[in-house]
Amino acid sequence: MVPMLLKFIQFNISSLLLNVFIYPSVSSVIIENLPPPENPFFAKEQKLLNPFRTTLNQALTCGQLIASRGFQFERHFVTTVDGYILQFQRIINPYAKAARGRSLKPILVIHGAPTSCSSFMINGPGGHIQEWINGNPPNDTSKSLAFALANREFDVWLGNNRGTTYSLNHTSLNPYKDRQFWDFTFVDMAMYDIPAMVDYMIQETGHEKIVWIGYSQGAILMPVLLAKYPEFAHKLDLNINVAPIAFYGDPNGIANLVPRARFLLKIASIYQGPVIPFLPVLDAITSILCTSNILNPICFEIYNYLFGPDRPMVSRDQIKELLSQVDQTSFKNALHVLQSINFDQIREYDYGPLKNLQLYGSIEPPVFPFENIPTYNLVLISGLNDYLAPPKNVQKLRNILRGPPLVDYVVPWPLWSHTDILLADEAFYLMHNVIIEIIRKYGEDIEVSL
Repeated sequence: MVPMLLKFIQFNISSLLLNVFIYPSVSSVIIENLPPPENPFFAKEQKLLNPFRTTLNQALTCGQLIASRGFQFERHFVTTVDGYILQFQRIINPYAKAARGRSLKPILVIHGAPTSCSSFMINGPGGHIQEWINGNPPNDTSKSLAFALANREFDVWLGNNRGTTYSLNHTSLNPYKDRQFWDFTFVDMAMYDIPAMVDYMIQETGHEKIVWIGYSQGAILMPVLLAKYPEFAHKLDLNINVAPIAFYGDPNGIANLVPRARFLLKIASIYQGPVIPFLPVLDAITSILCTSNILNPICFEIYNYLFGPDRPMVSRDQIKELLSQVDQTSFKNALHVLQSINFDQIREYDYGPLKNLQLYGSIEPPVFPFENIPTYNLVLISGLNDYLAPPKNVQKLRNILRGPPLVDYVVPWPLWSHTDILLADEAFYLMHNVIIEIIRKYGEDIEVSL
């Protein structure tokens, strides 16, 4: 009875909102010559969204986005020590493969939350595969990071952390029936997901090391892992962190208004599941509504005051694409983020004084010792107008490190915001090209002095 009621509510809310808010229109964007969606959540969203689609990238799956630019792709799966089955999308560039073979530098790119691998492929219609001339990569200037890398001498792997719609499998737990499936935070991703992905890539590619690129939540994971296990850095040619978040206190904008009280712990004890229920319906509705002439300016301003306003660099049209690609994470993970804002320096999950004492031996959850992070292959990339990783928080990370990073790049554009790597018009010149040149200059084995 309850499932039928939920479906009835979803259907009627969808119909009501579409009829009330959307100006009459028929989509002129048709999905042609693309493989079927490999993700059932986004397959449902596409059915809802297709009549109102205004751009190709809206709600396409990672595989469809890759194919839409002329690349091929492979899906790979790896099982973590604690039983989560994670999915990679590996971009295959036949031109690069023919020119360089297995010598292509393997790169693992990890998304922020709540998104997935798709977030690195939705910036503009460009980024199509290009031929190599005389064994040399093309001078592609794609605004999407994944395609800018894939058109060059790199073997690009796009990871998906546990709980996203691409990584919803487990060896024994059912995400729809077992609450324990959702009993995780970014600490579990750091300790289990990242080692599993990196080790799998090393085995699959035959390289001794890979290049890591973590963005937003992805830039939390590697610092947390290395704070506890600094020796893991030996598996990385480069440890690139974009919008690094080791200190979360004092964010700007809307994030600073989010409640952080302990009563949220009670909610977590009652509800243990995904933070965004009815995901396909929600994504479709928000993407469609934020396309309308009435609501688009409101959506754009909310976006600006959440991530940092960069109106000259990010267009209103991009917001609907980002909204159509919102993905899942656990409620517990979202709560851990709120706790981190309260504590400033990221700590273990706060269960409350009694359970903390049992688990950690202290009333307060212990901080992660970020001073342990090796700096010989560490790359920090940050922005001056990033509301979630503001300059003062990035400076706290610099201050705690035992030495300067190998590269510490601050984007010179004064309005560079948290999501500009995903949506900015000049993302290639201010971000992607910088990353490419850093990898080319420092991406080989670095001599380490211990």
